[in-house]
Amino acid sequence: MTMEEDKKKYLEALRQNKGKLDERALGESLGFSKEYTDELIEGLMSDEKIEYSTDQNCGYKVKA
Repeated sequence: MTMEEDKKKYLEALRQNKGKLDERALGESLGFSKEYTDELIEGLMSDEKIEYSTDQNCGYKVKA
C-alpha cells in the first residue's frame, strides 16, 4: 500500500473510532508501527483532514 492509501485507511478508522482508542493504539490496530502512525497523522494534519482534540482519548479528530 502507498502512504496515500494508508492515510485514507487511517482516516476512516479515526472516523469510526469516535475517540475511544488513542491515535497510536488505533494505528497499531491497523498494523502500523508507532512511527508510521505518526507519519500518517502528520500527513493528515498537513492535508487539513484532521485536527488536534483534547476532549477524548484520541488526540485527533476528523475535521467536519
